[in-house]
Amino acid sequence: MPYLYLLTTFYAVRPTTMWLGIGIDVLSTYLPFMLLRDSSPIHQSEAAKGQVANRSILNDVPIKLYTSILAAAVYGLVVYGSFRGWLPVYLAVHFDGLRDLSGAHEAALPFVTLGFMLSGYAAQSFLFMPALGAKPDVHDMQMAEFDPETASLGQTVWYNVWGYSKRSRTLIKRTVTLAFASAMQTGLRTYITVEGVELAGAAGWAAMWATAAILVGGVLWWVGDVDGVSN
Repeated sequence: MPYLYLLTTFYAVRPTTMWLGIGIDVLSTYLPFMLLRDSSPIHQSEAAKGQVANRSILNDVPIKLYTSILAAAVYGLVVYGSFRGWLPVYLAVHFDGLRDLSGAHEAALPFVTLGFMLSGYAAQSFLFMPALGAKPDVHDMQMAEFDPETASLGQTVWYNVWGYSKRSRTLIKRTVTLAFASAMQTGLRTYITVEGVELAGAAGWAAMWATAAILVGGVLWWVGDVDGVSN
């Protein structure tokens, strides 16, 4: 979506073309997984209760809706804040042949956020739901037995660096994956296919989306880190 969003907002590509491109990307990714492998129990409402944690929360439609809106709002705030700050000048300097910057200057936060509802839903499905449904593993039991008085230096460092619950570790790994994939796919695709884009320009555009992904992960971690939600 970042690549198509760039073309629609600043290169006068029609929104219908953007949505068609998003539809093709989604189907080309989703259909092979749907046909070649079973869906994760986390995304199966009829899966046995013991297979995942917090089943009642995972099946709660309002929670899915609210977390999708929250993730979309984070994306919207990052993009809108960039539009109002550093991005227009950065694009003008590093994107030779840029057609129009009015999309940044005329953007309104509610409409920007609304445009990211699909991204928000995808983020909560990829980040929040798997983390919330993660069950404790051997690592959690080992961390629960950690004794700072008898632990070695290496054990203490490992505990402080990676002594998180399964839920937090799942969310961290998926957030890093999302940020890295967003940055690489957006940066390379923009630099290679959009004429006149400098490497620094593509890197800056990609960095904005990677930052948004990291912030979304952090906010969703905060939402899930409450009493009543099992680790």
